[in-house]
This record gives sequence, C-alpha cells and structure tokens, in this order.
Amino acid sequence: MDLKAVYKKTQKGLEEMAQRTVLGMRERTLLVMVDGKTTAAELLARAQHMPDPQGLLAKLIEGGFIAADASAAPATAAASAPAAAAPQDQRIMQDTMRYAERFLDEVLGPEADLLAEAIGRCKTMPELRTRLEKTRDAIAGMGKKRRAEEFWANVEARLEGRPPPAPATPAVPPPAPAASPAPPPPVQPAPAAQPQPSVQEAVRFARRFVLDALGPQGDALVEAIEKCRTLPELRLALGKCRDALQVGAGKRKAEEFWSGVEQRLPEA
Repeated sequence: MDLKAVYKKTQKGLEEMAQRTVLGMRERTLLVMVDGKTTAAELLARAQHMPDPQGLLAKLIEGGFIAADASAAPATAAASAPAAAAPQDQRIMQDTMRYAERFLDEVLGPEADLLAEAIGRCKTMPELRTRLEKTRDAIAGMGKKRRAEEFWANVEARLEGRPPPAPATPAVPPPAPAASPAPPPPVQPAPAAQPQPSVQEAVRFARRFVLDALGPQGDALVEAIEKCRTLPELRLALGKCRDALQVGAGKRKAEEFWSGVEQRLPEA
C-alpha cells in the first residue's frame, strides 16, 4: 500500500455505495471517505477511531472497490494544518467517534454514511465538537428531536470525560382514583409488534446488542457477522456471539441476545 497515493472509487465501489450489499459498516464508512483527492495516509488518519484502519483500507484495495489514481497529485501538507491531539484527547475523540458511529447507524441506517464521514475527518477536539453539534442539528431536522437530545447528552459527557447519562426511565403515571362512577369495560392490550424477520434486521440487532454489551471488545464479533453471506454462516457467527456474551456479559445477556436474534432470523 502506497501511503502517498491518492485513491478513488472504482465502478465496483460506486455500485457498493448505491446497493450496500457486500461491505460491512466500517468498510463502507471508509469507502465514503475516498474522494479522489485524499492520500492513503490522510484516510488512515481520519479513520483512526476505527479498529485496524489499515486493514480496512487494504480490504477496499484488494476487493477492487478503490484504486490509486495516477493522474491525481496528492495535496501538499499545509503549514497551517491543525496539530495532532494530545494522547488523552485522542482517546476521548476515539471513544466519542465510536459512540456517534454506532448511534447514527442505529437511528438513521443508510442515511448515516455522510454524517459519519464528516465526523471521521475531524482531527482536533474543537473541530469534532463543532461537527457533532451540526450532526445533532441534522438529526433534529429529520424530525427526531428526542433522539438528537439523547445523542448530544451522551456526546457532551464523553467529550468532557464524564460518564454518559443513564437511559431515561418513563414517568410513573399518577394513581387512579379510588372509585369511579362508571368504569369503562376492560380493553385487551394490543399484542406487541414483532420484528419482521430478515437477514438485515438480524444483523442490525446483533451489531447494536454486541457493541452495547461488550464495547470495543465486540468489534471482532461484529466484523465476523457483517462478513456472512449465507444464512447458515450467519447463524453460526451469531451462535459464537451468544457464547462470547455469556462469558463477557453473563448468561442473562446471552439469553436476551439469542431470543432477539431468533425473532429476527428468517427460516432456512
């Protein structure tokens, strides 16, 4: 891999951007960053919050999704380029970027790619904070004001080195009156909506669950899930996730994971 080379998307890469059928979330996020102007070294710097960014870039090259553009001259490093963040700031930035990436994928799905790309380009704390504020506003502008507030509360806590807030609990309704002159007939509660079984829904659920339960330690498990191309292969990878959860998060978490997976996996 030539770190000074400028890479551009191939036809195969453009088709993957439109169809989202082959690559996993992290490879696709890195693919979005390839713009025909940025060197491999700069791409790796922008993707430093991802696990093994050099390995991800190598997969894009070897898979034929991107190729070096011989006609593009790499931009010279400007003297005014922002200084690298201090080690402590780098750890905070990586943790915050990782959270933002997971949140956007969960809430916005395919619409998250461009927002994740812009976040991945940030190199300093002030730059990252400004970008995350714009991301919060973009989420709110999509009609998701409550999720935007949740996003910002968690992001701000991470940027300031504080523990993220606990999930909000629903308010307890006031007690019913002691006596009612004409109580209405009892209404049977509607059955809870079941998720529509599909491979995509099962993968999305597993990715969220594993990363929430295991954090960065779940990255390798998620990557293995996203590589699966057949239903038996996916079921085997999900079984390994269940076993890992039992060791790393406890039996109850593993059972909860498998119950959710079985609801979402289509029949063979």
